Amino acid sequence: MLHESIRDTYTEQVIKENEGFRLVLKKHEVLSPKGLFSVDMEQQSLKNGEVTDTAVYNFFMTKEEMATLASALTA
Repeated sequence: MLHESIRDTYTEQVIKENEGFRLVLKKHEVLSPKGLFSVDMEQQSLKNGEVTDTAVYNFFMTKEEMATLASALTA
């Protein structure tokens, strides 16, 4: 269950998944400063469909910075 402070802005999406690997993007707005988001890129190693290892890369970004990242990834 998510804490009430992030419950309304939390999103999670599987970006890529295959037999041995899953990449999950998790995002929510932080409490302060306003307009800043916590973005987690979670790399999961899978074996028989179960997560065996996880590495999380966390970034703090504004909406503009996330738009720049999305644009750079799709250019």
